[in-house]
Amino acid sequence: METRRPDISISDVQHILTEICHWKIHKIDRLDSFEDRNFMVKYENAEASKSKEELKAMVKIVHSKNFCQQKVEAERRVMDHLKNEGFVCTSCLPFPNGKWHYHTDDGKHVFRLFSFIPGVTLKSCLHLIDNKSMLLDLGSFVGKLHRSLQKVKESIVVEDRPTDPWILKNSSILRNLLKEIQGTSEEKERLILNTLENFDHDVMTSFDDLPKGVTHNDIHDLNIIVNYHDGKLQSLECNTEENGVKAKFGLIDFNDVAVSPYLFEVAMVIRDLTVDIEDVPHLEIGAYFLTGYTEVSPISAKELQLLPYCIQTGLCQYIVVGESEFQKQPDNEYTRLGADNAWTVLQKLQHITNSDISKTWERIMNS
Repeated sequence: METRRPDISISDVQHILTEICHWKIHKIDRLDSFEDRNFMVKYENAEASKSKEELKAMVKIVHSKNFCQQKVEAERRVMDHLKNEGFVCTSCLPFPNGKWHYHTDDGKHVFRLFSFIPGVTLKSCLHLIDNKSMLLDLGSFVGKLHRSLQKVKESIVVEDRPTDPWILKNSSILRNLLKEIQGTSEEKERLILNTLENFDHDVMTSFDDLPKGVTHNDIHDLNIIVNYHDGKLQSLECNTEENGVKAKFGLIDFNDVAVSPYLFEVAMVIRDLTVDIEDVPHLEIGAYFLTGYTEVSPISAKELQLLPYCIQTGLCQYIVVGESEFQKQPDNEYTRLGADNAWTVLQKLQHITNSDISKTWERIMNS
């Protein structure tokens, strides 16, 4: 089966950027993606050519049917707000006509342009840095991010996506996808279904009481840009005004901005770190992150009690959505990224009660 990503060649991308943006293209690199097409482009324009400066930009191409003007405007307003608050994040670049997007002549695709943050993804250097220190800093960063996003009006964000399996509260969709996946073992199916049942019973019954607001909704180590030296994270070169954690982490890909419980985003960050970090024990990962986070943005005892259920359901997302998408587009290995490790972690966590997980976190956080 063919990929569900836009079917467009690099030569076509180069032609459009040359004709529409008047860029002189030096290099185009295709990037991994789930269902869009993403490229990193090195170029020069009329202004840069005078100084012989080579510029970089990110290009995102989506199917026209998936494009929503209101959603794009919300993303741009969130990015502008965060930049004004001293965060390092990508921003939209306008086309020469002043618009923030370009529809191809055949009507099939929409192009969007974004600024480039110099650095590497956090995922690419997890094996090279002091992860305990990083977890404390990242927790503080996400805490500051949530405090800042509380100032953004929820009304700018489009309505929830009820069919999106990556939205944690749509956990029932995972059950339907699980039925469609071929070759799932009884053990895996049983553990996933038990995890989803516990989430519905313990978390969703408290959903209305959870503090909510605008969230990035896709913070993971491939969407975080960093700069490191001698095993430590340094300030990003593009941020010379800020000190502290705001200067250490650059945030990209605001495509999933949503109104959601802050707890759900905390769970997703811990889920991804637990899947990808190898030199810190699983339970300590959450504890160090929460130590940094709660210094800035407190979490109630009830939320801390519910967090393990959220993390485990997030692991189920990796396993179920990843395998489901891979069977639909087997030429896209990116869809299964993290799925095997997520299953390994989920198996280990089933032997620890959620109460014990919370107690371990509290012990480390208070030490």
